[in-house]
Amino acid sequence: MDNKFLSLRWKILAGFVGLVAVIVIALLLSLGSLVEHRIREDIDQNFVEAGRVFERIQEIRFRQLRQTALLLAETPSLKAAITTADTNTVNDIIREDLLPLLDFDPIIPDSLLPESFFSNPDSAGILIIADNLGKPLGRLSSSPLPSFSIADRAGVTEALNGVFPEQSFIWAENGRYFNVITMPIFTRFNLLGTVSFGLPIRQEEANQLANDIGMDVLFFVDDAMIADTFNNLSAGDQTSLEQSIHTSSFGVLQQNSAVTSEISINQEQWLIYLAPMFNENRSFSGIKGYFGIAKSLDEALLPLQNLQLLIFGIGILAIIAALGISVLITNKITRPIDLLVEGVLRVEKEDFSRQVPVTTQDEIGKLTAAFNHLVENLQERLLMLKFVSTATLDAIKKDLTRIEPGGERRDITVFFSDIRGFTAWSEQHTPEQVIDMLNNLLSFQAEIVQELGGDVDKFVGDELVAVFQGPKKEQLAVQAAIRIQEQLPKMLGKGQDNLAVGIGINSGEVVMGAMGSENRMDYTVLGTTVNLGARLCSAAIKHQILISETVYLHLERKIKAQKLESITVKGISQPVQIYEIEWDKQPEPKETE
Repeated sequence: MDNKFLSLRWKILAGFVGLVAVIVIALLLSLGSLVEHRIREDIDQNFVEAGRVFERIQEIRFRQLRQTALLLAETPSLKAAITTADTNTVNDIIREDLLPLLDFDPIIPDSLLPESFFSNPDSAGILIIADNLGKPLGRLSSSPLPSFSIADRAGVTEALNGVFPEQSFIWAENGRYFNVITMPIFTRFNLLGTVSFGLPIRQEEANQLANDIGMDVLFFVDDAMIADTFNNLSAGDQTSLEQSIHTSSFGVLQQNSAVTSEISINQEQWLIYLAPMFNENRSFSGIKGYFGIAKSLDEALLPLQNLQLLIFGIGILAIIAALGISVLITNKITRPIDLLVEGVLRVEKEDFSRQVPVTTQDEIGKLTAAFNHLVENLQERLLMLKFVSTATLDAIKKDLTRIEPGGERRDITVFFSDIRGFTAWSEQHTPEQVIDMLNNLLSFQAEIVQELGGDVDKFVGDELVAVFQGPKKEQLAVQAAIRIQEQLPKMLGKGQDNLAVGIGINSGEVVMGAMGSENRMDYTVLGTTVNLGARLCSAAIKHQILISETVYLHLERKIKAQKLESITVKGISQPVQIYEIEWDKQPEPKETE
């Protein structure tokens, strides 16, 4: 063990004091971060749980609303009154027989409601009786009875079809909003009409729910805040809050569930839990509404501030101590490291003109010499990469242990797409416009191919070659072709009618693998199947999708295809039967549940 080695050891030993200080600071900061994370995690968990409780309260309200509506629909006197089609008779039954059955509000206790609330017909919300055509026959309200059919209102259409409600809908009446359920009224198997019963969405419910769960409550309906329990909000804060809730509502629709977001209100950070007032797992029509709860994050994290101040003070003391120690040894060890960093930065900029000078004979010196040797090798490999194709690099990544020429037989579907009219179009535009349009067209097609599970094999001029594999390869390739033809006009925009694509699709056995020599290879597919696919593409005119008989036999029958005359293809002795996909006559895709 020589003196040069010991000198580096003493350097490390001298720097250990500073390292201890850094470790202490790191531990303190880690502890503070861990505590903050744990507190924040508990806050988030409790907040989400409170949100779920809030959702259950709303679900209970829906169930009570549904039970009340079902009870009203089964009232014998109401069924008898509907058969008379007389509005006076129906209104009398509503006030005499139905009013005592109404649950005025399952959230606000009856003891908190004034006596006048029960005698006011408008307090019960909405109650409308209609016949089996949607014509209103009576209502519990001081407002006049609608003179037109309500069949087009949310929930009424389903009830007129005999469907019992699985969710409530929001109705707007006289500047107010209501949660409404419409229940069909049957006598045996005959539909007599419907009963629509709903409770108002108002400030009183928000106040009561806020008292029950100990957090602020809001109702956001029809892109507006109709009730909330926030205090002393300025006009600007109110607008900002509504915009934040509107943005969060998109997250609810995308995730099909409630979302939690963090927003700024009154210069405070708040957590907002937003959930839909409709069934987000089904197609929905009508007014969209959301309910949510809010909690001040700043207030919840207030106990953490003192701990953070303590950690900050200890960290400052440790930094001062570490700084004093580090100054003594920095000049001795940083110079060779700085030179090495400068060399790394030059390599990052692909500047290989200079080597890093070796200024010491210790481990840093050895590292510098090794770095110089590594840079030399790296420079050679960077130059070699310019002569290696991307597909070959991908093949190498799949198996870094070996890559040899050769291939294997696979059953695939090959997809060829060629841009029609592009040559004539390019003659009338600048080279920059031509390149830009070509890239857009090829990228547009490649994205659709990849979305449907295809792999883009190569681009040849204005032609795209892709490969589909798997049990549904023919189906997916044709779907990709149809989608390209359907969406291409919209992608091109107006004034580009001369541009279109012709597509050819074939399926069969090919040879797939690394082709070439041991010194220069490419990863691709070869065979008669590929050649026929290319010929079909060449034969396809604008907006046309040509497929082989092999592809046709594997397609689902719902995809319409027209049998064309057989064609003679170079390299194939027998005529080839081809089909044309009638993509503009395909049935509309069904929505998946």
